[in-house]
Formats: sequence, C-alpha cells, structure tokens
Amino acid sequence: MSSEADSDTKSIYEWLCCPTCDSREIIRGPRNERGAVQLECEKCGTSGWVAL
Repeated sequence: MSSEADSDTKSIYEWLCCPTCDSREIIRGPRNERGAVQLECEKCGTSGWVAL
C-alpha cells in the first residue's frame, strides 16, 4: 500500500471521502501548531493536512 503525503493544507470538505479512491474510511491524525489536522485514508493510505 503506497502513501501519498500532501504538505499543503486543504479544506475539510475535500476529505468527506478520499480524494484518490473515494473511500469513506478516513483516519484522523494529529493537529499541528496552525490548527490543521492530518487525515489518512484507511483503504489506500493517501494522507493530507486539512484546516478545520
């Protein structure tokens, strides 16, 4: 399973489902100092930071 990390912060609305495989199995990770949260797709491993 490959992971595609995304360093740019994106909107939470882009992560209602995985932008790569459309899975809704999203894992919420840690929050950074700017208040963004890391999200990762459980199915394909795509990850990214989103602003809340």
